[in-house]
Amino acid sequence: MDPLTQASIGAAAAAIVCRKAETRHALLLGALAGAAPDLDVLIRSETDPLLALQYHRHFTHALLIAPLIGLLMAVLFKGLFFWKHYRYRRLALFGMMGAITHGLIDACTSYGTLLYWPISHHRESWDIISIIDPIFTLPLALLTVIAFVFRRPRFAQYAVALCLIYLSLGSYQRGQATQFAAQIAEKRGHEPEELSVRPSLANILLWRIVYRDGDQYHVDAVRTTPFSDPKQYSGSIVDAFSKESAQIIAPEGSVLADDIERFRFFSQGYLYPYSDEVNVVADLRYAMFPDSIKPLWGIRMNPANPEDHVSMEYFRDPSQRSLDRFWRMIRGGSVEPLD
Repeated sequence: MDPLTQASIGAAAAAIVCRKAETRHALLLGALAGAAPDLDVLIRSETDPLLALQYHRHFTHALLIAPLIGLLMAVLFKGLFFWKHYRYRRLALFGMMGAITHGLIDACTSYGTLLYWPISHHRESWDIISIIDPIFTLPLALLTVIAFVFRRPRFAQYAVALCLIYLSLGSYQRGQATQFAAQIAEKRGHEPEELSVRPSLANILLWRIVYRDGDQYHVDAVRTTPFSDPKQYSGSIVDAFSKESAQIIAPEGSVLADDIERFRFFSQGYLYPYSDEVNVVADLRYAMFPDSIKPLWGIRMNPANPEDHVSMEYFRDPSQRSLDRFWRMIRGGSVEPLD
């Protein structure tokens, strides 16, 4: 998630185990440790655009590495700020509480997090909250600031409780959307081989549904709220970009073949050829609209030079017209079908 959320929830977690007199130092250290794993964004290459994708939410986000990050942040905190009146074990506790939250809250999103590295390279994604969600973040940040200003850790503890309530609601909403997705597929006579149900940007009301039947992906959206009927937004159908498809254009063992499979791993397998752009394979998990097949990002290949790395391409549409359509969908209003 975004740095503000990560720092706030790290601080709030540290407040769970601090005494009143320790509140400000615990919140500061928890915030630093909570945000620190995202320093993996510094791992990048000018010649290999996929390196940043490969190592973001990688080993720094693993549950086994989190305590080490917390301990390291405690060492830096004590050494740089000379707070010798705190025992290191207390600072270490605050740091570890802050660091452990990072991978867990990222796993609640749909991006994918290597939570179990090095035991497993599975990209964990529980798909119950958007990567950016102000309804989740702002109360969390506000309560944490109040706890810092008034030295009352209880307010930060309230923030943790609110987070758990919101995540529980997101889990319930995802369950409702998943049931609706199964009903859509059944009405069409499909038995999905893969099914993805993910929250759209900044809310847990509007969900993106992607399922694969044979060699095609079906994209739809549903708006669901507790105790009300869901509203479906029908989308489109696209062809899957299978490993067999990749082998046709990328020689085995080539840089291009390796890049395609790295992007497939990042995208959790949801790849398709973006028909609006030549030689572009896109990540179907995300789109500007939850019922759209226009991606947020993809890779552009150069089959004529299979030893060249792919390039990253972005297709965001921040126009007012697009934002208005998205807002109408969140409110459950009717919208024109996409072309």
